Amino acid sequence: MLRLPAVRGQLQVLWRTDTSLEALCEAYEAATTTFERLTRKSSAGEDGLVEEYRNVCLDLEKDVQTRCLATAARTR
Repeated sequence: MLRLPAVRGQLQVLWRTDTSLEALCEAYEAATTTFERLTRKSSAGEDGLVEEYRNVCLDLEKDVQTRCLATAARTR
């Protein structure tokens, strides 16, 4: 919710109704933790891995945003 303040309200509603959202948030937490660790201790040859985790984090954020927007559209 902190990362996506624009959809915070929809995310709070979605959290109560979409049981798969918890797994998505856990995956996001794992990906961001790994991304942060890699960026702090990146060694030669890990640039591709850092970029891959950056993209995973962005994709997960987009998935949450898409779900929130779809929920908002259904409730209108």
